Amino acid sequence: MTGLTYVLTHPGFRAVKIGCTTSNSRRLEYFGRRGWEPYRSLAVATRSLARQIEQAALFEIRFHLYVPHYLTETEMHYGGWSETSSLGLVTARDVWDVVCEQAAALVLSPAIGRVADRRRNNGGTPPVRRPGQTAPYHPIARTQARIEQAATRIPKDLP
Repeated sequence: MTGLTYVLTHPGFRAVKIGCTTSNSRRLEYFGRRGWEPYRSLAVATRSLARQIEQAALFEIRFHLYVPHYLTETEMHYGGWSETSSLGLVTARDVWDVVCEQAAALVLSPAIGRVADRRRNNGGTPPVRRPGQTAPYHPIARTQARIEQAATRIPKDLP
């Protein structure tokens, strides 16, 4: 099932909204009945990829362009209020450009399509080390550890 990342505008609220859904969902019709007009939509392979694009674009808009969310929960009681921005601060075209940039960054990322292989640079965790698997410490490191332990040791005859 393909996913969609979309940008909508609302002339009455003077707002722009980013969202994600599946291709066979009626979510866009739902927003259309409430005055939202479709600006553009991007079809991607899965809904989870559409969600990642939406979240990356929202992060870019909120924290790099410094555009706060616009509508409140009471103004938009049918959900999606936190993904809105004022058309006075950012245009629908600018939002669409951010969506396209983030989509390209995610789709072209070398981490996409690779299986985590228990290395940190590939999204996994490092392998678990067991006693005896680690090479013994270098003699200089052991000597330094003994010196530090002796320097911090408290004599037992002190109260």
